[in-house]
Amino acid sequence: MTSMDEQAERDLARMQAARDAKGKARGMGKGGKAAGGTEVARARFVNTASEALGRPGVYWIGTAQDRSTGDTIEVEPQWICSPLTVAALTRDTGGNEWGRLLIFPDRDGQEHRWAMPMAMLAGSGEELRAELLRQGLEVTTIATRRGKLTEYIGLARPEAKARCVLRTGWHDGVFVLPSSTYGESPGEPVIFQGATADGVALAIAGTMNEWRAQVSAPCIGNSRLVLALSAAFAGPCLGLLDTEGGGFHLRGSSSSGKSTALAVAASVFGPPAYMRTWRATDNALEAVASLYSDLLLPLDEIGQLDPRHAGAAAYLLANGQGKSRSHRDGSARAAARFRLLFMSAGEVGLGDLVTASGSKSRAGHEVRVIDVPADVEGGCGIFECIPDGFAPGDFADRLKRAAAEHHGHALNEWLAALTSNAAAARDYLRAHCDQMADALCGESAAGQVRRVAQRFALACAAGELATAKGLTGWPAGEAESAGRACFTAWLNSRGTTGAAEPAAMLAQVRLFLAQHGESRFSTWRDADESHKPRTINRAGFRKSRDDIGGLAYYIEAEVFRAEVCSGFDARQVARTLALAGALRMDSNGGFTRRERLPDGRKARVYVILPELWSDDGDEDGEGDA
Repeated sequence: MTSMDEQAERDLARMQAARDAKGKARGMGKGGKAAGGTEVARARFVNTASEALGRPGVYWIGTAQDRSTGDTIEVEPQWICSPLTVAALTRDTGGNEWGRLLIFPDRDGQEHRWAMPMAMLAGSGEELRAELLRQGLEVTTIATRRGKLTEYIGLARPEAKARCVLRTGWHDGVFVLPSSTYGESPGEPVIFQGATADGVALAIAGTMNEWRAQVSAPCIGNSRLVLALSAAFAGPCLGLLDTEGGGFHLRGSSSSGKSTALAVAASVFGPPAYMRTWRATDNALEAVASLYSDLLLPLDEIGQLDPRHAGAAAYLLANGQGKSRSHRDGSARAAARFRLLFMSAGEVGLGDLVTASGSKSRAGHEVRVIDVPADVEGGCGIFECIPDGFAPGDFADRLKRAAAEHHGHALNEWLAALTSNAAAARDYLRAHCDQMADALCGESAAGQVRRVAQRFALACAAGELATAKGLTGWPAGEAESAGRACFTAWLNSRGTTGAAEPAAMLAQVRLFLAQHGESRFSTWRDADESHKPRTINRAGFRKSRDDIGGLAYYIEAEVFRAEVCSGFDARQVARTLALAGALRMDSNGGFTRRERLPDGRKARVYVILPELWSDDGDEDGEGDA
């Protein structure tokens, strides 16, 4: 007989003794007993797994006054819910976010463990009951008794205590998931606490050996698939290395296998439901990101993202901080913080969405969301190596089916390996990241390129370490080879190892002159010519260069700053033009020149030279490709 059963038997005995005491002399003696020695009745909760009181569960045993004797007696027990144990008190390191660790079985006998925030008791308790019912706890349907459930939880005072965290990932040397914690905490146990026990579809199915044989090993030779799996292993390494988050985006044609790569990556963590889509508001993405901290967040169909929110979503996910909000009284609330790696896919890139909204694509976007061409040269979509006897579509379907049948084991073994010797794993990852980043971009690359190279290097290092631990079934060097191929494809698509802003500035000036060179720039004629055409909304003048050919554009200073350089700093654009030899400087080294214009005015203008077009050969080549 369990201790709960024994307690229930004692409760029944006390109830019977209280009934038998009717008719005895009234009055209380010392020690809380009646004059006859009977123990005083008291209201209390009883949690029992036996059927001593009826059906197993939590009971409220109230008291009432016997009308004939005036004694306080216990009334019939009232069933509140199925067995529910309040196992521990929880709070964060700052002594806030108090909660209770609840443990209970559902009807199938499966045990549920949920660290419930005490804030859920602030209202009527409907949200609390809804979550417990969702997880399988049985709760009374009698309205007058429902409130006793919150009272039972609130009054519980278990001796055990635990530290709670509000996001998944690394905390004080342990890795916390919603349902488990990996590693040994030097102090109290560390557990995840949230208003819901779920939110991330972490699950286990099939076997590790079959996952390795049917999902991971067939990816060998396919750089995009290997990169996706390596990124999955890299997600839990962010907190270990204390490095910044960010994402990879597979951009390519429809039905090229992009979603297959995401499904393969998601299988490290759970079923296909682990994947998310971009179809969400920025507030919803913030909530999702908090649940995937120190994990990989697969996001499919970037085309479903509202173009107006595209740029903000990229910064949100990569920077790891949500919006700043306030309480009702105006005081600041703590912003959500997280750290994650995400893998995205779609037919368009993030820059395309930002541009479609009328905004300007920034270099910060391409650094935070690395746009990797999904279609490989000479391949079939993302596939470079397809098993004999399989068409590309059949191979993709085979991988998806295998990922749905076998998943989740790799995460458990990966986290166990990382937490068993975190210092050794950290040293390995750092050394390989630095070595790989140097090999990818060299010392002369711009800072933006190096940041991208470092993210590729992290994925490569994580993939190689997972291979060394026996998780992937790949040969040594497979992850590095895939990372190098994908980085080269990104660099070729970008067109330069330098910073992105100068190229974007020159391209914007070329675009303005290409669009308005005829309509808004008057030809350089004497002011007294009667046949001079009338220019509407004039931006300046254009003048033929007899010495070297081409046209020089004399742009009004205000137009240059407000229109030509829209979205950029005008001085930076002028400096970039000067460095490219496309801006005629004045004698003092200034960016503007004081010129007498054909209309008789003497004004300061920016003189753009034909050399502006001598720097666009790479872009033309890319367009032809």
